[in-house]
Amino acid sequence: MQLRTHLEQDGQIEDHRFNEPGQLIQIGTTSYLRYEEHDRETRTQTPVTFKLQEDGGIILTRGQGQLRVQFHFYLNQEVEMAYATPYGQIPLMIHTTRIDIQRADDASSGRIEVDYQLLTQQQALGKYQLRLIFQR
Repeated sequence: MQLRTHLEQDGQIEDHRFNEPGQLIQIGTTSYLRYEEHDRETRTQTPVTFKLQEDGGIILTRGQGQLRVQFHFYLNQEVEMAYATPYGQIPLMIHTTRIDIQRADDASSGRIEVDYQLLTQQQALGKYQLRLIFQR
């Protein structure tokens, strides 16, 4: 799996790239892409799952236990979520502005593109882009 993220927050821009081995699992009409994100500085591994739903939505689950967070992406919709921090829950809103999923006919490879904004109390926290390339 090749993941690229682009973040724009408070006038700052960050780009990150990850190349991790992963799994593509098909259950009925739903696809799951799973991999472990490795942080070289902290030497930690974080499980990540992309769930591609039949209705075109994507659920991104990152972490586990108390550090687990889910992002629900539905084109042109705002979805409420809570982000857990050591200081408590922060209520957030995800506004997805772009979803593009391209898959090979046999679903063995493809590309996922998601653009979204995070908001709190109707104020924009930042703009984000996810790009995931996968193949079996």
